[in-house]
Amino acid sequence: MPTVTTRSWARPVVAVLGLVYLVLGVAGFFVPETAHGGHDTSRVVWLFSSSTVLNIVHTALGLLGLLAARKLSGAVAYCWVLFVAFTGLTAYGILATAFSTARDDPVNLNWADNWLHGLTALVALVVALSGSTAREERA
Repeated sequence: MPTVTTRSWARPVVAVLGLVYLVLGVAGFFVPETAHGGHDTSRVVWLFSSSTVLNIVHTALGLLGLLAARKLSGAVAYCWVLFVAFTGLTAYGILATAFSTARDDPVNLNWADNWLHGLTALVALVVALSGSTAREERA
């Protein structure tokens, strides 16, 4: 008997999130002078800032997202991790961009990053909550 998975949209959403962050992380390594530390708003990929730390985080989370999208349970677990991580990163980013006068912010966040991370945290929360209630039913 075939298995029907409810909330089948959770896995594709996680795959898209993983792909977006993988592309953003890898593209960030091609920005000139990414290896230099400090806060420099001229190092951007499209609208989003680029730094070595941020590129590593985005690339790792992108790869994990693509791997997690293989199973519903992996997608849900990934979304919980993503929600916690990006909620913290959003809070840090808001504080760093709004109140920081130091030029040595290792993450090099800007407001576009804050919006991206905040929206990702919200999407991850929705997917995690809906995926947690999903059950596999025998047809």
